[in-house]
This record gives sequence, structure tokens and C-alpha cells, in this order.
Amino acid sequence: MYTVSNHRTQGEYLNPCLIRICERFETIADFLAHRSPEQDEVVSTLFIDFLECFASLQSEKLEYPKEFQKDVKYYLQGEPVMMKQFEDVEFKYLMLSDFYDFCRLTKRYKQI
Repeated sequence: MYTVSNHRTQGEYLNPCLIRICERFETIADFLAHRSPEQDEVVSTLFIDFLECFASLQSEKLEYPKEFQKDVKYYLQGEPVMMKQFEDVEFKYLMLSDFYDFCRLTKRYKQI
């Protein structure tokens, strides 16, 4: 069970697809130390899932840092600089890691 500090369930505070992203991210938290082709594929798939989930949010996405909003928007629009940057699976991992850390630090995602 996951919750936030104000006693609402996590699903009331963090979109369910973002909860799944965070849960799946926990399975690859050691990616940089123990990288493998299989984990590269997991990171790439999780990155695409994150983009699709985040893009589907309505006003909730405004609660997140502008860096997430802009990166997702420009990547999905095919902006060449963003496309080139995220060819590197480590950049994908770092974006997922930043999102996960943001959710943990703001108590949007907290395991009890």
C-alpha cells in the first residue's frame, strides 16, 4: 500500500499510470551500476510509457516542474534536439530517475 502524508491514498494524489511508472522504476534503480541489454530495453519501454502517461494528464501535469512538461512536449513533437538527447538510454534513465525522485521528495509517492 502506498500513501501520502496527508492520509489520502496515493491514487488520489498521483495519477495511477504515474504510480505504475514509479513502481516499475524501482525494479531498475541499479541500472547505472548493472546495465545490461535487457535493462536498456526496460528503460526505453518505461520512458515511452512515461511520455504517454504524462502527456495524457490534464491539469495535473501543471503540478510538476516545467522541465518535465517541456521535455515531454518537445520530445513528442519530434523536436530534433530532444530526439537526439533521448537516443541515449542513460538520458532516458536520468529523466525517469528525476521524476521518481521528485515524487518521493514531494511525498507524492511513498511506500508505507
